[in-house]
Amino acid sequence: MSEQSIDRALGRMEGDLKAILDRMKMADESRAAVHRRLDEFSNRLTHVEADLIVVKHSQANMQAVTDDVFSLRTQAQGAGTAGLYLLKVGIAIVGAAGWLLSAYTWLTGRPPP
Repeated sequence: MSEQSIDRALGRMEGDLKAILDRMKMADESRAAVHRRLDEFSNRLTHVEADLIVVKHSQANMQAVTDDVFSLRTQAQGAGTAGLYLLKVGIAIVGAAGWLLSAYTWLTGRPPP
């Protein structure tokens, strides 16, 4: 082999090695970018998990309040129903008393004492 062909072959090998090194640098940068994005995603996921825990605790507290409101509403409905029945009974008593007074007045001819 001549000296020129050896120099040419060495030049091609040197160029190929530079290309390989450039590709390796690009691959390293790409991997670094992927790892950076994974770290960012991991941090975001951690924040989301923390927020979810806060929401769960908040929901548990709201559930207790909701249960209290439901029981109070049920009691109020019961009181309203009892009040309605008492009102009907009161009207019946007043009506019966009025009827008795009018019957007394009609039978005796004089107003009640």
